[in-house]
Amino acid sequence: MNEALIEGTFAALYRLRRRLQLFFLDEFDGLYEIFEELRDNPHCNGLDDDRYQRFLGPVPSHIVRAFVRLDEGELSNEDAFTRDPLETPLIQIYALWRSLIRSLHTFRRATFAFLDSLIVSDATAAATSPDGEALECQICAEDIIQPGQIILQLPCHPTHLFHRECLQLISILFCCSPGLYRPTPALFAGLCLLCFLVSSPPPT
Repeated sequence: MNEALIEGTFAALYRLRRRLQLFFLDEFDGLYEIFEELRDNPHCNGLDDDRYQRFLGPVPSHIVRAFVRLDEGELSNEDAFTRDPLETPLIQIYALWRSLIRSLHTFRRATFAFLDSLIVSDATAAATSPDGEALECQICAEDIIQPGQIILQLPCHPTHLFHRECLQLISILFCCSPGLYRPTPALFAGLCLLCFLVSSPPPT
């Protein structure tokens, strides 16, 4: 995140009246918690309907009113002529958090939907072994057939099998680590994760 934007946000918050300052701090904390949950929880399939409306739907009326109050004398007297420099970083940081959350939500929903389309049965997975030997998950190297594990088969080759939980963790690594490629479900559909890692290693 842009350091200048963060500094400008805290500078703007510091100069607000206490009541409005706490309001914006609570709102930004809520946005960060939602972002953190989407980023760190591999089992989170985006936001539910209620939270989507709350954080990504139309800007809530109480948020609109809070920004309006910046135009109604909620600043201290000495800041009366510096309203725009205070208001701008607050709007920018609010819009940025919504944008980041929307991107993660969209990625998770698309990824989960695609992974659902790759599920195969234990019998199907066992039948793909050319010599009858037990196949392994291409990520964790454990036997592909495990109690409680969902098996995914990518399109490029029948023996490229993965535990769903392993593939979800890999997708989060690529989605959230700065400097790494960010594959999408469309990329997985046409190119196996193994082929992708071999042919397009992350930049150093």
